[in-house]
Amino acid sequence: MHLLRVIEERELTRVGGNEIRKIDLRIISATNKNLEEEVKKGNFREDLFYRLNVITINLPPLRDRKEDILLLAEHFLDKFNKENNKEIRDFSQDVIEFLLKYDYSGNVRELENIIEHAVIICNNDLIKVGHLPMPSKEKEVPLSTNKSLREIEKAHILSVLKEVDYNLTKAAKLLGITRVTLYNKIRNYNLPI
Repeated sequence: MHLLRVIEERELTRVGGNEIRKIDLRIISATNKNLEEEVKKGNFREDLFYRLNVITINLPPLRDRKEDILLLAEHFLDKFNKENNKEIRDFSQDVIEFLLKYDYSGNVRELENIIEHAVIICNNDLIKVGHLPMPSKEKEVPLSTNKSLREIEKAHILSVLKEVDYNLTKAAKLLGITRVTLYNKIRNYNLPI
């Protein structure tokens, strides 16, 4: 394997060339798998593992680093404020409590996506629970066998409309439909605008 030789010898030959060049090489790699277990199972090359495994830094998942959540959330708020030309100053206390209790199976990227969604949806200077993308108990549409698909869709559309303060463009985007389709559904379901 050429990569192993490059890592070991710290030299390479350019494609189409004959000259061997010395290189200053440092590799930083990350994984969410236990590579020692993957080597034992035969899913990862043992020789590559031992060439890469010089210094190991174990970084626990975000759910185990609660002290980092608000720092990261503030960083992402600043980042997405700039990207979206907004001036959202803070999170409501309910949002802070929610962010600290949430499990983050998607780790830091999931937190980043949550904050980006909230910044895009928020139309004032404070992010509230209604701006968050995941359903809270109050926002969930109960899926019951006693309700028709029409009733469930109507409740869901109304929930999204309330979430975005009845902004039809934002609601249509969240629902994944056109604004015209949303308007027709609002009319068909006699929803308040």
